Amino acid sequence: MPRTRSRPPRGLLIAAEGLDGSGKSAGLDALGRWLERKGRRTHLVTWEPSRLVARAAGAPRGRQVLTPRVAALLGAAEAAGRIALDVRPQLARGDVVLADRYAWTAVARDVARGLDPAWAAALYRFCPPPDLVVFHRQEPAMAMARALATRPDSVAAASVAGAYGEFLDGLLAAFDVLLAGPGAGPWPVRVLVLDPGSGPEARSVAVRSAVRPLLGDTLVRVVA
Repeated sequence: MPRTRSRPPRGLLIAAEGLDGSGKSAGLDALGRWLERKGRRTHLVTWEPSRLVARAAGAPRGRQVLTPRVAALLGAAEAAGRIALDVRPQLARGDVVLADRYAWTAVARDVARGLDPAWAAALYRFCPPPDLVVFHRQEPAMAMARALATRPDSVAAASVAGAYGEFLDGLLAAFDVLLAGPGAGPWPVRVLVLDPGSGPEARSVAVRSAVRPLLGDTLVRVVA
């Protein structure tokens, strides 16, 4: 007679994107707890700034050759190594990988620094495409306030704020391009845009509603 057996769940990749202070980390934490209550193993990864770029920027000779394009290539090379260690194996064993920022962040940063959007997007096509991108929309002024909260109120800080404010405007514009259509990013992807005016619980409900259909059925009927 027919019987059922467990089938290993399919690995999922869910990426949270957006500006600083938009609620990405808190949202992923809540999603991770919910997934674990449903019996899914989760793995959190964070898209860290490139150490190769930071090292080059800190050396006089490195600064001479560190153009935006060179920085983008260095960042992509380092990201490829991290993904090979922290994303692909976890997906292969059926984990839900929760990415606190992912390739959209890298593309948006490169575009905000003046690089061609199509070139920057193509640079990150090696990344496994997410099953869902959760975009936490936020105005640049809020991100600016968070970034400068611990800095001294001085002329130097004001100067930095001006430059960073322009960068944030460019970053948000680049994200808007990525949100505009499937041809703008490295790969077509399903996107959930969260309302910045909604509270944490409403956001959690929206994210769970978007993730639930991706979980699928882990039981399969087989004929004895």
